Amino acid sequence: MTVVRRTLLRHALATLAAVLLVCALVVAGVWWLAHDEAERRAEQISRRVAAAVVVPLADRDLDAAGPEARQQLLEDVAPFRTVGMVTRVKIWLVEGPSARVVFSDEPKIEGLTRRFDPELAARLDGGAAVVLDVPVDEEHRYEPGPNQREVFLGFTDAAGRPARLEVYVPVDINGATVRALGLLVPPVIAGLLAVALAVLPLSVALARRRDRERAERRDAALYGLAAGELARRDLARRLHDDVLPGLASAGMMLDLAPARPELLSRARESVGDGMTRIRSVLDELLPEEIDAAGLPGALRALAAADEPVAAVEIGTVDGLGDRSAVLLYRAAGELLRNARAHSSASRITVRFAVVGDRARLTVSDDGTGFDPDAHPVPGHVGLPLVRRAAEDAGGRVTVRSAPGAGSTVVVELPAT
Repeated sequence: MTVVRRTLLRHALATLAAVLLVCALVVAGVWWLAHDEAERRAEQISRRVAAAVVVPLADRDLDAAGPEARQQLLEDVAPFRTVGMVTRVKIWLVEGPSARVVFSDEPKIEGLTRRFDPELAARLDGGAAVVLDVPVDEEHRYEPGPNQREVFLGFTDAAGRPARLEVYVPVDINGATVRALGLLVPPVIAGLLAVALAVLPLSVALARRRDRERAERRDAALYGLAAGELARRDLARRLHDDVLPGLASAGMMLDLAPARPELLSRARESVGDGMTRIRSVLDELLPEEIDAAGLPGALRALAAADEPVAAVEIGTVDGLGDRSAVLLYRAAGELLRNARAHSSASRITVRFAVVGDRARLTVSDDGTGFDPDAHPVPGHVGLPLVRRAAEDAGGRVTVRSAPGAGSTVVVELPAT
């Protein structure tokens, strides 16, 4: 599966998860608001009913009220029942720890007695309106449906006895939730999808960048292994072809020296030449430490070490730190090897200068050039390594090239 396909799949799954999570939060929030609004509406309606019936009830002795009082009460609550604001009204008369239904628009309930919760009674005596879910029990067997709230209000009748007005208000929490979700969910989903589409190019770009970085790390590891193997082979070849024959020849001449003394000086020359060649190999394996002051000379030595010999232009090095000098030296060596090995250039130029607080190294050639945006060819990871090292040090690498137009690589680092 390609990087783009994997990214699209992950992006789609992340978007789906975000949509489901946000929709779940919206549903929970809307349901909570609908529930809260239902209780608030039930309390408002109960107080309107109380304003219509409690005043006349407070002027009556509820224990002695007759049929005329009951009929009057039915007429008072009839408008609320007709428009569907309430489904049931009860009047409770408190008798010690219990209460008795002295009026209801459902006659079968009148005379029902039950104990009242002391905490509920204290809240009602304090003037609060208490909204409760309608329970499913014997007392409520005549109630018209489950989508209701019962609201209790406290008052006192003409005889000074505490009483309770109970009003049943129909509510439709589920319906209100569905209607609100129908208005809210489509814009929320559309907004999330718009955000997901807007960030999709960034996700693809980041995924491609991560894939390139993984490829660069893999290529760097392979490059390191290959470089080590090449170095060992080159060392073995140079020792075998350059050093060993001279030392073997010196040994033979030493064997013949007693008969031919003139061979002794030639043997010394062969041994000395072998030592020089070994020292040269060691110098390449263990280069001298580079510091800021020695960087110009080290760059000139790199430029002259192989063909084609590069031209070197050195500006000011004032303010350059030793650590930056080491990194620039290594970058220059890698860029010169790339130019010599891959560009087929006839002219290579190395420029270096410190400008302000930035150190700038430029390596340019007139070779075949390449496409800087293309993925590195397997095994050609010198430039990505230089770029990664420069970025890790707070710098940057700029490449200007095109097929057939040569190449220019600029490495900028903090001077210190």
